[in-house]
Amino acid sequence: MVAGKGRERGSDVAVTNRECAWRESSAKPLSVKMGKSSKNLKSALLSHQSRLKAKEKISHAAKVAEEKSRKRGGISNQMYNALNPRFSGDSKGKRKAIAAPPKRRPTIPFRPTDKILLIGEGNFSFARALVESALADLQFLPPNNLTATSYDTEKQCYEKYPEAGSIISILRTKGVEVIFGVDGTRLEKHHVLRGRKWDRICWNFPHAGGY
Repeated sequence: MVAGKGRERGSDVAVTNRECAWRESSAKPLSVKMGKSSKNLKSALLSHQSRLKAKEKISHAAKVAEEKSRKRGGISNQMYNALNPRFSGDSKGKRKAIAAPPKRRPTIPFRPTDKILLIGEGNFSFARALVESALADLQFLPPNNLTATSYDTEKQCYEKYPEAGSIISILRTKGVEVIFGVDGTRLEKHHVLRGRKWDRICWNFPHAGGY
């Protein structure tokens, strides 16, 4: 009976050893498989992250190029947004268009009743614009309220600006006073202008003395 029991115990031990050996052999391939899958997952994540970074770089480069092109064109961000309405998001996530600022009326420094002195006229095209192509606010400006002067002599003016002759002829026909040889820094020295008063004196292009 003792021997039998010993054999039974020995057989149990052998079975146990075989089960342990089988478990060890079956566990090894499982760890290898898990190792391979974790490596594949890690490489996939790294690849996805690198693609996202590349997209972010491209988007950032496009924004920088857009800002540079605006600056080269001399357009501020505020003006660019006004010309190109964009969409902005509010706190609730809704998108709404940015309204363009209202149009500003042009600044007109004259009134129809003003007596105006123009200094430093070149070909007198500005004077002609005031009496021929004025805005609505100046349509009733009397031509005889306008005095247009030039630093050059009449001969010099015609030599520099071939078109000046016809323009001056139009101005004088309409009643505009045209005077040559007027130094804007010494108005009191000119015999025609001495002691006179005007409501507005406009010096568009002061003569730099180049020619």
